[in-house]
Order: sequence, then structure tokens, then C-alpha cells
Amino acid sequence: MLLVTYRNLIKNKTYTFINIIGLALGLAAFILISAYVHFERSFDRMHTDAADIYRVESRFFKGDEMTDDWATSTNGYAPAMKLNFPEIADYARINWNNSERVVRYKDTKNREQHVCFADSNFFKFFSFPLVKGDASTVLRDVNTIALSESEARKYFGGADPMGKFLDITTLSDTYHCMVTGVFKDVPKNSSIQFNFLVSWASSPKWVKDFWYMHESYTFVKLKPGATATAVEDKFPALAEKYKTGESLKELKWAIKLVPLTEVHLNPPKQYDVEVNGSRGAVNFLNVLAYVILIIACVNYINLSTTKAIDRAKEVGIRKVSGANALQLIVQFLMESMILNTIAIILAITLMMSAQYFLPQFLGSGSTVGLLFDGALYLRVVLVIVGGILLSGIYPAMVLARVNPIVVLKGRYAFSKSGILLRKGMVAFQFTASLLLIAGTFAVYRQISFMQSQKTGVNINQTLVFKAPVGTTGYDQKVLSFKNAIKSIPGVNVITASGPVPGKEVGKFAADRRFGAPRKDERLFEMLRVDHEFIKAYGLELIAGHAFDKSRAADSTGVILNEAALKQFGFASPEEAIGQKVWLETLDKQPNEVIGVIKNYHQQSLQLKYTPIILFMDPKLGWVPTEYYSVKMANANVQGVVSNVKREWDSFFPESSFDYFFLDELYNRQYFQDVQFGRIFMLFSSLAIFIACMGLFGLTAYSTARRTKEIGVRKVLGASVSNIMSLLTMDVIKLILICSMIAIPVAWLFIGQWLQSYAFRVGLNWWQFALPVASLIIIAVCTISYLTYKAAHSNPVRTLRDE
Repeated sequence: MLLVTYRNLIKNKTYTFINIIGLALGLAAFILISAYVHFERSFDRMHTDAADIYRVESRFFKGDEMTDDWATSTNGYAPAMKLNFPEIADYARINWNNSERVVRYKDTKNREQHVCFADSNFFKFFSFPLVKGDASTVLRDVNTIALSESEARKYFGGADPMGKFLDITTLSDTYHCMVTGVFKDVPKNSSIQFNFLVSWASSPKWVKDFWYMHESYTFVKLKPGATATAVEDKFPALAEKYKTGESLKELKWAIKLVPLTEVHLNPPKQYDVEVNGSRGAVNFLNVLAYVILIIACVNYINLSTTKAIDRAKEVGIRKVSGANALQLIVQFLMESMILNTIAIILAITLMMSAQYFLPQFLGSGSTVGLLFDGALYLRVVLVIVGGILLSGIYPAMVLARVNPIVVLKGRYAFSKSGILLRKGMVAFQFTASLLLIAGTFAVYRQISFMQSQKTGVNINQTLVFKAPVGTTGYDQKVLSFKNAIKSIPGVNVITASGPVPGKEVGKFAADRRFGAPRKDERLFEMLRVDHEFIKAYGLELIAGHAFDKSRAADSTGVILNEAALKQFGFASPEEAIGQKVWLETLDKQPNEVIGVIKNYHQQSLQLKYTPIILFMDPKLGWVPTEYYSVKMANANVQGVVSNVKREWDSFFPESSFDYFFLDELYNRQYFQDVQFGRIFMLFSSLAIFIACMGLFGLTAYSTARRTKEIGVRKVLGASVSNIMSLLTMDVIKLILICSMIAIPVAWLFIGQWLQSYAFRVGLNWWQFALPVASLIIIAVCTISYLTYKAAHSNPVRTLRDE
């Protein structure tokens, strides 16, 4: 039996090669995509009680209209909910406010991300494992800190960090914290990322349970039988007891309890700290994995059944010699198993190779976030076994049913149902290919659109560095530092601000027009700037003037973007100039609107324009200066960076110098979209290639069986072009029929996908006509060589051989 299998595989080298390569590519793609999908869906499932944990997200309503929807909540929500709602079993908070801090130990100092305050029960609430320290006491006392294993090695080397002290510094505060715990590095598939956790007891007293700063993640565990809806429904009434301040008093405060395991794949919201995944993209890639695998199996089945005529005589002789149907089925299943085994070995080889080239192709430092566990292994094994059975049983059943008498008389032919089934499978391949090509066009157009659109802000030639931490004589040092930077050759201007373009403004205030009642308060993003900001970033003034040093009153003036203008209710930019507005915490004196700027994209085109107020008023001290931006001429960039660092070290030796180039930061917002586009285009191209391989094999066989017909037609005067047209027309007709199915489906799904972007390309007829034309060209090119060769063969030789 093995010898017969070997002979058949060697005899049909072309078909064996196509089947093995097609199956190997299909399996490799399926496993790689499945691993990526599994990783994206595995976020936050490592916690013991993950199914009972919810993130408390904030919502505000004016009447029935939701005005704001934030991923965070205030520090006061959790203890009030625990006290008043019997459904709450426990809670834990992690505060992200000013979580970027300078950490120092002796001579080692670094500006670290994710230095957060966390509740004392944090390591009991979640399942982040501690390497050193006790989960019950690690964050119990004032000025204690836990850090990750990687950070422990960075600051303490091989020494035991327990009991040693770290200095944690920001612009406004410093903490001298004793290390009481070390935890394992937070896994990548966690939506809660942190490197250092300072005890909640260390935070200022007024902040601990404060109800008016929505800058913490709050998590709650529900008791058995409790529902999220019940808690959500009761929260607005609870909020009325605690929102004692005047700010936002007229708005309805509500919450949304979001299951922890769903957070990562939900659409991003304001105040989301981590970059979210895309549930739509993950689901689509999961479908794509099965489509690729099915296309590979369809190729195998089509080629195997098409070769049935050549093997029918073999089957007939074996039946006459006494072989039964079961023996024949086992024979063909063995051939399928051997082919699949070879394909699996090749697929594993391709996967191992992908570990090296995929990260470079995708622009990622890791292997596409692969994560394997028992469930994924079982899924892959079941698919492989299913593929062996599916791709072996159907051809075996077809051949096992042949009538040996008919076969030996040479009159065996395919049944009508068999022909229809094969055409149906080819039609599936064409339909899937059309959908993939249309999707590829759509993804490419949307990404190109976002990257090429005018942002309304000049981000070129901009060096940005983070503000220094607090020091003696801070304001005078900053002024002297800025003057020193201006004198560096190649520097055009230096400007100070809150978040730079590419980052969420993130500081909100409840503001209203002067003379308007408190019920008209709405939330605005507050962006601290200086006199040079608007000019430096090329923002377009459409009314009024920019901040002017010669106008003393401008120091308390404000400039609105168009979204803020609309939210305040001004009819036009001109009407707003000279009007006054109340800013939250500045109720004693209103601020005058001195200018209106055109909307610009503070963040990517995925997000809508948000209402932003630019201000300089020193009384709004709770909104800090976070960045300094240096606009450079076309000069020696590294020379400018070196000179700026030299001045920095002279003025701020206690702070690390952390810089980046703004265009790189801004474009990084599109990283996930670009990565998804590349993944999609790579595997879509692979699916189309596998389909074309199958088409090539089918065409090669059908052309070989029509050599007599081609010879007769040439003798009767048919030209080469006539014969090529004849042999390709069936394929073109089939593609056009498939397009009638594929185009409406593609239109629907692409339209839904584009809805996730605030700024997006439109749907045009040509972007669906192009995939049809492309597939026709691909199919025709695939079969042209074989058709051309057959059409040019000598008809005398063909007819003589027949």
C-alpha cells in the first residue's frame, strides 16, 4: 500500500507539488493567524476571578444625550459603591495621574512610564504574581513601593531590592519610597500595564476618595448572582449624594461596567491609557484563517477528483482483483495522510522562518504576539485531522464508487453532480479571492488616506522633550533654559505646552459661557500653551489674534478651536471674539475669548475633533506644562540635540533628558492600522496565490485532456487567439458570476469596518470593479502559459497520438 502511494505521488509530480505547497501554506497561515487571534482574545484572562471583574467607566448625560464617555473614573466611586451597593464584593483602584515620573536610586535616574498609585489589596484582587513580598501587606503602608523584576534589575542589579529606597519625582511632588515587593513583569496580554506601584496611602489625603478627578482605573468584583446592569442603574442616584461641588452638577453622572476580558478589544475611549486592539480586525483575521485553510483543502479535493479519470482504470483493475471499497478508501486516506504529514512538516518550517521575517515586515519587535496554550493546540490538531479526513475521504468515495466494467471499457466520466460540486468549489475560491482583493484595496486606501491628509498642524522638524521635574528656582531656571535654547544654531523657536499633537490633551474642565446657568456646563479639553505655540505649530487663526506678549490681558485670554466654539454655542468665530467664558475653578473672574483657530487633528484621524481651549492663565495651575517643542531649521539635527542636552544637564541635573521627534510620535498612532493592513495584505495575497496554484493545476489537467479538441480546431482553421479565448472564457464567466455575490458582501463589510474611523474614505464603484478586473487578469495570466503552449502544439502530432 505504501509502495502504491509512493508511486502515485512520484508519477504526478506537478499535482503532488501543488497539493503539498498549497496545504503547507494554508496550514502555516492558519496556525500563525490563529495564534495572533488567540493572543488578542487572551487579554486579562490570567486572573483567577477574571469573569467577575469589571472596569468602571464614566459617562455623563445632558438629558438623554451622552456628552462624554471615559475609560476612567474618580477615586471616590469605588468606596461609595462598596458602601452602598451589596452587589459589590471588592474593588481595586490604580491611579494614572502624572504616572510618568523620574525614578532615582543613587546615581541611576530614569523617567519611567506607569509609576502608579494602587490600593493595598491590588495583588490580592488581581493575579499578578509577587516574587518578593506579601500580597496582604506589600502596599499597606505610606511611602512603600513594589516594582517589576526588570525594573529591580535596572536599579539594583543582582542585589536584593527589599528595604531599599527609591525617590519618585514629578514637577510638583517627591516621594521617598521603600521597596516592599517585587512582582513578575506584567504580561503583554494585560490591558493593565505598570512598572511601579506606590501604596495608595502615600497619595495626598484630599485625592484618595476625591469625586472630581476622573484619572483612575476602578475595578470591581461582583458577588455571585449580581448583574452589572443592576449596579449601573443605581449609580446616578448615588452620584447625586456625592457630587457636592458646583462643577457638572446639572449633568447626570452614570457608569458602565465593562467586563475586564472585553476591555482590550473595545473601541478606544478618552483617558484610555493603553492602546486597544480591534475586535473587528481580530474577528476578520479569524475568518481569513479559515478561508485560507478551506481554499487549500478545496485545491486538494479538486485536483484529486479531477485526476480520478486517470486513476479510474487503476481502481477498476483493483476492484476486479478483489479489492473492496474500504480498502480503496484506506488507500486514498493514506495518500492524504502522507501528503498532509509532509505539508505539516513544511508548514512548521515556514512558521519557524516566519519568526524571523514577520517582525521586520510588520514593524514589530515581537513575533506578532504569538501565544500558545492547550486550547489553541487542540484547535490546530482538530483542524489538521479534519483536513486529512476531508481532503482524503471525498476523493476516495468518488473513486471507490466507480463501476469497474465501465472503467475498463474506457467510458468513465464525471457525473453532473461531481462537475457541479467542483465548479462550486472553484466559485468559492473566486468569491473569497474577490472579497480579499476588495478588502485589501479598502485597507490600503484608508491607511493612505489617514497618513496623507492634512492634519492642520505642522509637526515637521520638531524636537520634543519632556518637562523637568520640580527643583529650586524652577520658573527662573525654565526661563533661562528657554533663552539658552534660542541661541543654539539651527533652532527657530522653542515653545512650552501641555500634550503635543499626537497625544490626548486629557485635562478636562467644566466650562460655560459668561452669564449662562450652570446647567449649560460642558466638558472641554484644556491645553496649556505659551506665546509661541500657535506660530510654532502653524495653527490657522480664523478670527481674533494669537497670544501676544505686548498685550498684558492675553495672559488670561483663551483661544478656542472650532469644536469648542460650537459647544459653547457661538454662532460664528467673529461673534465669539471679545465674549467671556467661565472656566472651572476660576469662578471669580471670567476669561475673554481672544481668538478662534481652525480645527486640527490633535490625535489621529480615527478620532473626531474634540473641543479644545488654549490658555495661559497661571491660576489654572492644575494643568501643567508637560513638553517643550523645538522647531529646527534644516540643520544638523544631532548637533541640535547634543546642544539642547548640554544646556539641559546644566540647568536640570536632577532630571533625565527624554526627547523624541514629533513626526515619529504622530505617525506611531497609525501603527496598529498599518500592522493590520500588512497582516491582511500578506495573508490575503497568500490566499489568492494558493487559489491560483489550484487553478493552474486544474487548467494544466483540463488542457492536457483537451489536446485532441485543440488539434481538431486548429485543423479546421481556428487561430491561437480563438483557442485561448475559448479556454479562458469559462473562467472569466465564472469570475463575473462570483462578483455578483462578492461585491454586495464586500460593500457591506467594508462599509461597517470604515464606520470605526471618524475620518474615512468613501465607497466608490471603481474600488469594487478593480478587484474583479484584477482577478480576471490574475486568472488569465495563470492559465495563459498552458493554454498558449497547447494552442501552439502541432495538431498532426496530437491527432496521431490520439
